[in-house]
Amino acid sequence: MINKLKRKVYAHKSEDNGWILISAIVMILFLTAIGFSISQLIALQYQDTVLSEYTQNAQLTAEAGIEQSVTQINSNSSFVGYSTPQQFFNNSVQGIGDFTTTITTNSNGKTKTIISTANVYRQNNTATPAATNSIKVTVVETGSSGYSVLTGPGGLILGGSANIVNSNVYVGGTITLNGASKIGTYDKPVNVNVGNDACPTGTDPGSTYPTVCTSTQPISLAYSTNIYGSVIATGQTSTGPNNNIQGGNGGSGLETGRTAPIASPPSYNRPAQISAVTTTASGTNNDYVCDSWPFNRTWPGNLELTGNVSIGGSCNITINGNVYITGNLTIGGAAKITVASSSGTTQPVIIVNGTITIDGSPSIITNSSGTGIDFISFDSADPCTTSTTNYCSSITGNALEQSQNMQTINIGGSVDLPGMIFDAYWGKVNVAGSGNIGAATGQTVSLNGAGSVIFGTNLESSTGTWSITSYEPNY
Repeated sequence: MINKLKRKVYAHKSEDNGWILISAIVMILFLTAIGFSISQLIALQYQDTVLSEYTQNAQLTAEAGIEQSVTQINSNSSFVGYSTPQQFFNNSVQGIGDFTTTITTNSNGKTKTIISTANVYRQNNTATPAATNSIKVTVVETGSSGYSVLTGPGGLILGGSANIVNSNVYVGGTITLNGASKIGTYDKPVNVNVGNDACPTGTDPGSTYPTVCTSTQPISLAYSTNIYGSVIATGQTSTGPNNNIQGGNGGSGLETGRTAPIASPPSYNRPAQISAVTTTASGTNNDYVCDSWPFNRTWPGNLELTGNVSIGGSCNITINGNVYITGNLTIGGAAKITVASSSGTTQPVIIVNGTITIDGSPSIITNSSGTGIDFISFDSADPCTTSTTNYCSSITGNALEQSQNMQTINIGGSVDLPGMIFDAYWGKVNVAGSGNIGAATGQTVSLNGAGSVIFGTNLESSTGTWSITSYEPNY
């Protein structure tokens, strides 16, 4: 009897051990399947990461091709592109990247199209690209027969890596360069005139402001900044901590002992434009701003819009002449403003009592004659400058000193606005990006972007600078 019970106990133990073994095998298979799935997922993610890196490097290489081609046509306008692959990098981490470019003159005879195609290869396979990218840009040649930057006593302030290229710089007050900013280039020096008309200093200069300073130097340069050109600056004797003021290829450098003329910002007859108004509407009127589809609008000449005006989204406006805005003007999104061909060479003027803000990726396009728009903000610390009943045509002293520090025009993003003029009549123009504008004028002009700001009021110049006006993937 006892032996039988022992055999039954042993049998139960044997059966339990069998189930344990089966359970262990099932668990091992399950964990193996999970591990295999995880390894496959990791492998796929790794492949996606590597492919994404190749794709990003292909885009960077294509952009390098664009930049190099623009540099070349600025040296030789007949350059037609790189027909043979130009190696951009070759290393064990990135692989091998190269680009080719083509440059063609467009049918309008005024612009060129650059197409850059980049290939990135694995180090062990140079026959088949791991990634390909192509970019297409349009470039226009701009120059300026007059000035590119003109300021009053507030002067010119450059920061970051902002560069000014093209045409002349006239500064009534002082110039301050910080960061890695520069004016002109070695190959294309510019004329720079600095009047030093910025005294007394301080926030309460009194009624004599502005007068020419006699004991200060008007140009302040950081170690890594440069001015290339012919420089006349009243009272300036220093070329900077690193011999920063240079002539470049054709300039004379700092011409010591000379007195620069005081730059006078351009005047404009605001009352005359207001009296010529023939159409008046609210700044929110859907006939003139795009509150509903379709998003095409026409602004007639001698138009007055009351209150603030905001142009955004995909609004598409054709402007036929002068416009007066009693509030602020904001242009953003993917809005587009085009000068009507019927304007010919007569430049429309948009005068704004308040501030002007341009940001995002809007387009402001010249007509077939290359005519742009003159944007003028009359905002100031003295309300008489925007009054319609007690208008004052000039301010000095403390009111001017306070106004010149007011940011009345702000241009952000990578704007491409060749031929457009921005005038902060009593205040400050702030360009906080990079790109292309026609000219900047104001009591103060501040550039603190991360790239060149290329100025040019004249399009199709034979001695100007080629710069990008549109950028898109080339599918």
